[in-house]
Amino acid sequence: MDLFKKFQNSEGYQQVITTLTAVSTRVSEQKFFEIAPADYLPVIQGEGAFGDQIQNWLTASTADDFVSGVMQNGANDQKAPDVSAEYSAEFQKIHNWAKGVPYSLFELEQALRANTLFSIIEARETSRVKNWQLGIQEVAFLGSASLSEEGLLNNTAGAVDAVTIPKYMKDMTATEFNQLLADLYEVYRNRVARTAKPTHFVIPEADYNGLASFPDATFPMRTRLDLLEEALQRLTMNPGFKVLPCAYGDVEAFGSARYAMYNADPTSIKMDIPIDYTQTETGTWDGMHWRNIAYGQFTGVKSLRPLELLYFSHAG
Repeated sequence: MDLFKKFQNSEGYQQVITTLTAVSTRVSEQKFFEIAPADYLPVIQGEGAFGDQIQNWLTASTADDFVSGVMQNGANDQKAPDVSAEYSAEFQKIHNWAKGVPYSLFELEQALRANTLFSIIEARETSRVKNWQLGIQEVAFLGSASLSEEGLLNNTAGAVDAVTIPKYMKDMTATEFNQLLADLYEVYRNRVARTAKPTHFVIPEADYNGLASFPDATFPMRTRLDLLEEALQRLTMNPGFKVLPCAYGDVEAFGSARYAMYNADPTSIKMDIPIDYTQTETGTWDGMHWRNIAYGQFTGVKSLRPLELLYFSHAG
């Protein structure tokens, strides 16, 4: 088979390559996230680079009640009670990732000489960047069974409520939807013993996309999404409270409709990327073949305060 036709048929040509360095730098800066994990939970970058685990310290007060610290006037030899704290460590395993991009002298020369050019090298660089970013995305939401890691939507630290949201919110009657607004926040607050407030409510995209409808078509004043988001912002006293869609929570992706309400604070839940996508310089060992490596490090999602992560689920 003609070598030019082989590469042309399998990977095609679109763009002239001038220098490999210029192409690699530009492609490496492109972003391919369909859903940016950092919009949903804290993603900590740059901490623990080249380590093998991250140690998170958890503390809890062991002090007596507040009144025990009251001192009496005129009493002799009063001793102020001491306050102490217990602590423990939670570890996150750091995973190393690396993939190479090879190319040959023939591929480079053919790309330089073609009239209607598509860069094989650029396509491979693009594929690698996308492989990293979509991989991080999936780990962030669903974890990885092969790596024994959990994600935002399937963390065993979170409890699952299969009662409060019995079906898609978009399919609820006006009465059912109003009852949900009355119950949803209270269920979370009861779960955390009133010690925390949620900041995010993630819902299946299949449900989110239908919330543009009106509870009462006779009086189309506010959409279901408006009412849901404003109710949670009002109850949490947080105008930045977010209701977000997530395709990973759809029945087709998760197996059931999965909703998550949580406090998106790095002391409560987080994912770490000690080393973001980094590319080495291209090198050759024989003048005919070139190769460079891209590498990075990541962890799964760690829930440090399990009570602050609550799932809702129904069959869909």
